[in-house]
Amino acid sequence: MKIGVVSDSHGSIGAIRKAAQMAGKLDLWLHAGDYVQDAVELENLTGTKVIKVAGNGDWMCPDIPEDEYIYTAGKKIWLTHGHKYQVKWGVDILREVTADNKADIIIYGHSHVYSEKRVNTQLFLNPGSVALPRDGKYGSFAIIEISENKNFIELKKYLMT
Repeated sequence: MKIGVVSDSHGSIGAIRKAAQMAGKLDLWLHAGDYVQDAVELENLTGTKVIKVAGNGDWMCPDIPEDEYIYTAGKKIWLTHGHKYQVKWGVDILREVTADNKADIIIYGHSHVYSEKRVNTQLFLNPGSVALPRDGKYGSFAIIEISENKNFIELKKYLMT
């Protein structure tokens, strides 16, 4: 199972198109908020399902949830934007919440900074921003590949050079 992960696209259809082109064929896309309308464009471009959550910049989309739980390839994925969990200062609150929700993969955005952290058997991933990076001059996104035996998760970071 190959899953593309984007966040904080902020209306940059050019960045969405470039990420889709760079990623190639995937099984699923996840959009971690801040301009979820771009997720619709991503789905139209790729023909691949996109699951999305609302971020703090998506106030005009009250019908989009702020948290989603996805069960795929034998893994539980928690998709959130992260603004309600103070992710700009780390993943401590996310870790506390996952003690209850038992997610295997936690995907968040908000900070516009790429981050990956493995804690025990959990993967915490912020793909950064495809359009407005705060950690360099290139936007970023990620692809998660979950092996067939579900025990191995490979992660690749892509820079929008």
